[in-house]
Amino acid sequence: MVHLKEKTVYGKVNPFTAIWLKTRETVRYLIEEKSMGYVILLMLLSGISSGLVGAFNTELNELMPVWGIILGSIIAAPIFILLIYAIMAGIYLVAGKIFKGVGTYQDLFKATGAATIPQIWLIPVYLIWMLAAPETYFAQPDGMQGDGGGLILTIFGSVLITVVTIWSIFINSKAIGEAHRISSWKGFFTIMIPSLIIGVVIAVIAIVLAILFFSFAA
Repeated sequence: MVHLKEKTVYGKVNPFTAIWLKTRETVRYLIEEKSMGYVILLMLLSGISSGLVGAFNTELNELMPVWGIILGSIIAAPIFILLIYAIMAGIYLVAGKIFKGVGTYQDLFKATGAATIPQIWLIPVYLIWMLAAPETYFAQPDGMQGDGGGLILTIFGSVLITVVTIWSIFINSKAIGEAHRISSWKGFFTIMIPSLIIGVVIAVIAIVLAILFFSFAA
């Protein structure tokens, strides 16, 4: 008897809108229907968002013009973020096995890419905020906060970014859960466990280096 692999038949799915409320369906659609090139493009776009937000509340504008920061976010940040996501997908692959996850590396890579879509939506917010009210986007040495218009933009941008960031936690959990064919809660712990381990390792290394530094300095 020949067993044929059942293939899900999808209707019209727009990953950029469906990811918000139909996360699992969107992730499965990307895994089964979209190429690795498509997912890499998503990661590169999210890298621009990461580069822009990385300049938030810093004095980077004192070192280079705003257009230089934007250009760096478009060129350099995406490559770095792509490498980070590639490593994260491998970590999620291993961590998910604790919960008997069955996803492959390609599944986890695509799920990780799908979870970056909300950050892509924030690119226009960062650009408008950075260009329209740089005195509130960047840290100011003199403590200047900008005018009323800048304050309104700051409040709007801050609230929107906070909401998207919180909702992204749920999207990430569902995305990893779907890739591994496990529950969203298990997907959440698949993300958190390696994060905690890495955090502890970094803290221990920092403490050891600090002890060694002060020992040699004494």
